[in-house]
Amino acid sequence: MEQNKHLKPEERARITEIQDLLIDRYVEQNEALEEGKRCRAIELEFEVKELLRENQAVGGCLVGLSDGIRLTARAV
Repeated sequence: MEQNKHLKPEERARITEIQDLLIDRYVEQNEALEEGKRCRAIELEFEVKELLRENQAVGGCLVGLSDGIRLTARAV
């Protein structure tokens, strides 16, 4: 979290919220894939991309996080 020291408290709070939402979306995406709900998994992928864009706009650093989790989810 040291990368975010230059951010305002509101921005750090939003980044934390985005990170929590990303975890939720990845878990939900993984469950959708396990249940064979490919369309829902694709919808969740779009939500993830939007959250990652917002995170970057706010100034957060999540580089690499999405790729590792998404690859794990697709392996199922």
